[in-house]
Amino acid sequence: MTRFFYIIFTLLLLTACDDGDIFTVDLEFDKELDLCSNNTESFLIYDTRQDPDESLSLIIPRSINDELPFTEATPVDEPIEYVINGSSVRFLYRTYNRSLANNELCNPVPPSDLAIVDDHEAPSGTAYATVTIEDDDNDGIPSDLEGRGEMDENGDYPDAQDSDGDGIPDYLDQDDDNDNVPTINEIDTDDLDGDDDPTTNPLDTDGDGIPDYLDEDDDGDGVNTILEDENQDKNPRNDLNLNADGATVPHYLNTLENTPYENPGLTDNNTYTRTVTVNFLVTNFNLDILSADEIDFGTLTYSFNLPE
Repeated sequence: MTRFFYIIFTLLLLTACDDGDIFTVDLEFDKELDLCSNNTESFLIYDTRQDPDESLSLIIPRSINDELPFTEATPVDEPIEYVINGSSVRFLYRTYNRSLANNELCNPVPPSDLAIVDDHEAPSGTAYATVTIEDDDNDGIPSDLEGRGEMDENGDYPDAQDSDGDGIPDYLDQDDDNDNVPTINEIDTDDLDGDDDPTTNPLDTDGDGIPDYLDEDDDGDGVNTILEDENQDKNPRNDLNLNADGATVPHYLNTLENTPYENPGLTDNNTYTRTVTVNFLVTNFNLDILSADEIDFGTLTYSFNLPE
């Protein structure tokens, strides 16, 4: 039975044939995409909705060593391109006999009570993925504000700033001054000036003009922070005593405590979380129920751990 599908969606064109039944597809999904990664050969990226019960899906290839589809940022004007071919790259619209539970599309064997009512696949088109990583090392300072510099033709940042000279550029370094106090614990996380930029109102305990996250001696007592680790556990934050105001603070923030202890060495077991945001645009697709110049498929966001 052929049917009219009228599309209520910006930039979409109407295509169908009529036998008297009219169905409305508005494609107003929430554009908050989910990911299935349990197939060794491909990733399924999808959006679902209820009333009607339907899904919009993009399938892209997966390399044997890929745990996740995207881990590095791409230039905004150079998104990753996937040519829809009906085999390795697929774009599908489906309706179901009932609402979909969370991650139900990821099940390798569909539930017995779930049935596909309508199944439409684009034979051609192109999907573009633009990957954004605002804060590569999740230290609270956006990468663009850590002297990352410009990306070269290989996707690297050869001129990136490395404040502590440890070989790890600041935008990838959890501890930008190598004092064993993570950068995220040495910045203005409360955004007291309201500009969402921790570098414009940085913590500067000793008032020397060097923010704590780049200062080897945070309290200016002549003893480097890393040497004020009394218990030698590579964590200066838990060595506490009273300061001149009677408050309990770590030695490295207390000018009354200036005993240099042995250098415990740098922490070597740090991991940090990288959050990836991927925006998808699908162009020139031609489903048998609709065609369009382009559609904003949505945004996929996920996090993963990396060793420092």
